[in-house]
Amino acid sequence: MNASAERKTNPLLKLLGVAVLAGLGAATGYLLANTADLGSLPWDDALALLMGVSLIAIGVISIGVMATRPSSVPKGCGVLQIIVMLLAGTMFLLPMFAPAGLDPNLVFAGVVALLVIQSVANLMLWRAADEMLRRVMWETSALAFWALQLALFLYAAAERLGLIEGVTAWGMTGVLMGVYLASSMIVSARRGLK
Repeated sequence: MNASAERKTNPLLKLLGVAVLAGLGAATGYLLANTADLGSLPWDDALALLMGVSLIAIGVISIGVMATRPSSVPKGCGVLQIIVMLLAGTMFLLPMFAPAGLDPNLVFAGVVALLVIQSVANLMLWRAADEMLRRVMWETSALAFWALQLALFLYAAAERLGLIEGVTAWGMTGVLMGVYLASSMIVSARRGLK
């Protein structure tokens, strides 16, 4: 089989992938619409919801991309990256959408367990990454650090002067993830990663 034949993917497989992604999106939207009054969410919960759904969506889309790409393309670190994203998204959503009546201590224990698993997956990702991916990860972290450092200083000065109110740790975590995702996109685009 020649290389051009291997690069072609079955159109039915692509269509099935799109249908599965659309179905997951519709199911997620239905679940969220019937689980919470989204219009009454405080800004920090709305941001956490956006981050959680975005991370899970990126993970699911990545699964579709990985499943439909030619077998000649090496898998690389894709599986670990997908695991890290899906776990991060789940950790954002779990505290807000835990089943009613579930003990908060149990939910928190679940979040801690997911965080440990995600940390191990992140370490495995770093060890398995090639030099380019490590460089992207390092540059993303550096850009996010500097952006957050500047923003934190300005925020702290404004708060000290009484110009703004305090932000919860939950809100800060959502901001942190938003800045990290934006940094990741900027670095990846600059490096030409797709």
